[in-house]
Amino acid sequence: MQVQGKIEDIATRRPLAELAAARRCEETLLNCYCREVASPAGQLRVGPPAAQNDWPATIAMTLQREPAQVLEVRLPHNHDRLLAVVGGAWLTGNYRYLSPVFHKAENKPWALLDWEALAVLLLREMAQQHQLPPNTELMAQIRNSVAVSTKVLSVPVPATIPADPVEAYIDSEQSLTFGHPFHPTPKSRQGFSDDDLLRYSPELRTRFALAWFAVPRDDIAQQSLLGASCDQLIAAQAPAVCAERVPVPVHPWQAGYLREHPLVRAALASGRMLDLGTQGADFFPTSSIRTLYQPGNPYFYKLSLNIRITNCVRKNAWYELESAMHVNRVLRPLLPDLARRFPGLALMEEPAFLSVDLKDADLEQNRQVIEGFGLILRQSVDTLRAPDCVPLLAGSLFGNHHYGAARMQRLLAAQAAQAGTTVDAMAERWFSAYVAQLLYPVFHLFFAHGIVFEPHLQNVVLGLRQDMPAQLFLRDFEGVKLTPSRHPASSMPGLSERARASLWYDEEQGWNRVAYCLFVNNLCEVIAQLGAGRQVLTTRLWSVVRQHLHDYQHRHGDAASARRINGLLAGHPFPAKTNFSNRFFQRADRASTYVSVANPIPFAGMEAA
Repeated sequence: MQVQGKIEDIATRRPLAELAAARRCEETLLNCYCREVASPAGQLRVGPPAAQNDWPATIAMTLQREPAQVLEVRLPHNHDRLLAVVGGAWLTGNYRYLSPVFHKAENKPWALLDWEALAVLLLREMAQQHQLPPNTELMAQIRNSVAVSTKVLSVPVPATIPADPVEAYIDSEQSLTFGHPFHPTPKSRQGFSDDDLLRYSPELRTRFALAWFAVPRDDIAQQSLLGASCDQLIAAQAPAVCAERVPVPVHPWQAGYLREHPLVRAALASGRMLDLGTQGADFFPTSSIRTLYQPGNPYFYKLSLNIRITNCVRKNAWYELESAMHVNRVLRPLLPDLARRFPGLALMEEPAFLSVDLKDADLEQNRQVIEGFGLILRQSVDTLRAPDCVPLLAGSLFGNHHYGAARMQRLLAAQAAQAGTTVDAMAERWFSAYVAQLLYPVFHLFFAHGIVFEPHLQNVVLGLRQDMPAQLFLRDFEGVKLTPSRHPASSMPGLSERARASLWYDEEQGWNRVAYCLFVNNLCEVIAQLGAGRQVLTTRLWSVVRQHLHDYQHRHGDAASARRINGLLAGHPFPAKTNFSNRFFQRADRASTYVSVANPIPFAGMEAA
């Protein structure tokens, strides 16, 4: 579809999309604030309705219509209160909002609150708590996220998962309509114009050709762990150039950014570098926006994009090019044993990178060029999936609000009918298969090898065989870290000090990241959706997790895993990353702090799946 056609389609759906984007913004802001600020400070109450004569009529009517909890937040520095009706897995904070959000200022009646007023109120409360000026940057990012969400929600999501595995995979990567439910700016893309959004956003079902530059071979920086160099690995997709030059692919948006860079502009003007324009077969942007998929190509192209997407500017930092390669070196010798232990596991290797190094005396500008052109090759799902499996991004099924829920309901209903059982029983069976594919290898890599993966819903691709979990793909070596006790400096010869430092998490940091991504970002979302607010099924699903923790320790465990697993079984809280606070205090992702989330496992009983 052409951009003009997209504009017309979006315009017709815009009013409803604006309402949905506004509602989602309120939900994600409250999710974050309740988890990170109000709950730890004792300023949150979630429970049965108490006698409150002054509550809005909408709240009372909602409570009469269905059993629910009342969520009430106190903002002590502003002497304000917030009120909403919620259902769902309230113990872990995975609420389903059943009413609008109401606000009561001091000496004023309750009033309906819109998303912008809520954002201003929460940011003002944070500023006063910490005696800081208002964070206007975060407010701008929230506005940007709502604007992007409005466009995304204007595009319909197909009701069914395509039957063809390639089409199903593309659809899953491009159907993350709602984004992270515990992030204040889940759809922010600062730097994209409206036209850029239409051209390059995966949720708008886009595809496009790459921009290419012809660069002298002496100006190429590359590494490969394979039998061929990186430029040889991409040669089949590249335009023809003379032997003295190398064709370098760039995201089309990034090409415009690079053409304005002083060193690149000078190289183009002198003829040292040639601009080949946009050409070749189309690539599909995946959920990360900058990592591109092309059916039949053995590699994803993870390209630099100097756009702030949610937390970070998505460029391939020079040290990340090095560190991804080192992670690959560490993992390669482990692959045979991992395949034996976990036959459904597929690690999406990143075995090569390529960039441009102009070797300019201005080290900062030269670094910008290296990072601006950075390309990492990631092994394609096409080369790893079993022939009878359909690969789907886990985030398209879970954490994606009602779109993911509707797809899973249809899938489980069909499975239950085929098996002659109930949908709840099938949900439990399906979830157990999912946990088995996910938890065991992630734990084993951490406890046995000191390798920290981030198995959140956008880093997990699930392979379904006859609609049941049979394969699990883990990706994104940029997020993989190593514990220094298992991977000391002496094991990293030739790695720069900066790259080495970027790879290390101490054991506690590593556990926090694994536990957050696995339990909070992944399993809490899955259980909240499958449980659909029903306590009996939710408890049964957590009992599945409990049983798998026991089974993991019995089959693969050691003293280190026993300590952590026993803590989980005893009710030690889950660590949750503070996305709202990180953005408010403008912290780097690596410097993330964590808050505690209630762990439901001890309340799940000892029943197995």
